Amino acid sequence: MMAKTRGLMAIATAGALAVAGCTGQSPLAPGGFAFFAVTDIRVGTGATAAIGTRVTINYVAWLFDDDRTDDKGAQVDSGNGLTFVVGGSQTIGGFDQGVVGMRVGGLRRVIIPPDLGFGPNATAGIPAESVLVADITLVAAEPVVTDSAPFTITDLKVGNGAVAATGDVLVVAFGGWLYDKSRPDGKGARFDTSGRFPLTLGAGQVIEGWERGIPGMRENGERRLIIPPELGFGNTQRGIIPANATLLFDVTLFTVNR
Repeated sequence: MMAKTRGLMAIATAGALAVAGCTGQSPLAPGGFAFFAVTDIRVGTGATAAIGTRVTINYVAWLFDDDRTDDKGAQVDSGNGLTFVVGGSQTIGGFDQGVVGMRVGGLRRVIIPPDLGFGPNATAGIPAESVLVADITLVAAEPVVTDSAPFTITDLKVGNGAVAATGDVLVVAFGGWLYDKSRPDGKGARFDTSGRFPLTLGAGQVIEGWERGIPGMRENGERRLIIPPELGFGNTQRGIIPANATLLFDVTLFTVNR
């Protein structure tokens, strides 16, 4: 999930944005209701943004006001050089969905309802339940390519319970990232996270990297797996996971049942 923080991108991605023309004390209120919609103002001629593509955009955002001919109320944010992986939940949903199909050099107007914006959370001059209007310019779009690494098992926390073995029914939870050696802990774009769920080890329910990486874990333990493509999804794209991707998982093992 994206952290819906100050401005339209997560602080963890690029820091807080300056809000144009207002402060956090602004008494502004939304000016109408609208559904998600996109309008191409200028069609680009470059690469196309798609799920799993790393894009860079410039944008200006306003509160939606249906009393205005262009629906633009008060300007609440703007930014240049916002980079994210489409479909990776690294920014608000309105941006994630709004850039799909754009071509580099294009300019698109996106109407963003609250459920694809900040929802019930007020933030930096953007009231709760606001509909937004954003003009987005697509600056760059490129395939995501992960760094390579060998299969690696690292125990972050050694558990104190039963040891997992093939044939056991386990209850686990995990976070999954594209491997990026330049990032802290090797964690690039996050592609998945889970609550607790059961699996039978050795039953083909998970990728081979898990089948090899989970045995030997103890209950209440935490383990990091770096999984090369031949033990992951190979040359197949899965959502934002590109073909031939090296993956990083942090796995927590809660229970082992035989």
